[in-house]
Amino acid sequence: MCLQPIAGMLPGMRGGNSILWGYVSVIMVTGIAVATVVSIGGMLTLSTPPFAVFALAIAFVMALFRPIQLVFQVHPSPLRQIGEDIVANRAWLLGMGVMLAALPLHFDATTRIKQSIPSLQQFYADETLIALDRLMFAGHDAWEITHAVLGEVGTRVIDFAYAGWLFVQVAMTVFLVISRNHWFKIRVALSLQLAWLLLGGGLAVAFASVGPCFVDDFFGSDHFAPLMARLESYDGLLALDAMAYLLEVQGQIAIGGGISAMPSLHVGVATLILLAVREYWRRWLPLAWAYLLVIYVGSIHLGWHYASDGLVGGLGVWAIWAVCGRYCDWLRVRGDLPGGEMVGADGLEPPTLSV
Repeated sequence: MCLQPIAGMLPGMRGGNSILWGYVSVIMVTGIAVATVVSIGGMLTLSTPPFAVFALAIAFVMALFRPIQLVFQVHPSPLRQIGEDIVANRAWLLGMGVMLAALPLHFDATTRIKQSIPSLQQFYADETLIALDRLMFAGHDAWEITHAVLGEVGTRVIDFAYAGWLFVQVAMTVFLVISRNHWFKIRVALSLQLAWLLLGGGLAVAFASVGPCFVDDFFGSDHFAPLMARLESYDGLLALDAMAYLLEVQGQIAIGGGISAMPSLHVGVATLILLAVREYWRRWLPLAWAYLLVIYVGSIHLGWHYASDGLVGGLGVWAIWAVCGRYCDWLRVRGDLPGGEMVGADGLEPPTLSV
């Protein structure tokens, strides 16, 4: 497959061919996710907010912004200016188009894989994960440790932060769409895609488990009854509402549906944010570490996950980030693009990619 004719549309951009290969890779990973859904007989729709609908909303806003700006400026030739803007920003528009098309479809496809777990594999791993937690914490469940330290106020803070995880990921996806740094977009997008596909899809099926909060519902065990009673004593926790919703829609194709514990994609995405911040905005690193800690503790404290779920999710994303970094380095070498040459208007200068 030769991308040279397309790369020729981007004069003045060294390494244009390798950048296009990076975007093709993003599309290919989405294609693998969609093919996986089709192969397992899952239904794929594009009507699942906030992914596809939100992407269309972003595209609509971006399409309207420049014309409205030119109207307010009383530009003498707005149509000609828009045409010149399109030509001047065609590389950025190409990257934005790829992200808007590929990421929502990918999230939708991998969500379908998660929702298909009961038809592919019986939930079986909880007993082993409980034993592993007890081995790690000297005979105690992990939640007993967190609840011994955090009271009601701490629980409510963690509950609010954990419930906001989806909005954080949506914000990260929006930033990927609008960023002008091609290598940032490609590396983070590939890492995010593979995290959803390999961890949230593949490993979730291989280690099918429901998590502490659903052990009673699926296995009739009262092992985590004290944890659930503690959480229910705090009126109005968002986590409890979310758990009730997941039980209600289990087995259906529903927005945000699907039950899975191992590994924790929440912790995985928080880890990806940390790695991206470490690479590009090191002054915000303490905040990224704090966010990862809150999400990891929250995953245990609120009963969603076992301690090992978050460890596997975090380490899995670290490995994916490293592999994607090496892949981007390889593409750079193929395109003879020295590190630090692609600098975008958002001030992101790609450094030498590190693990």
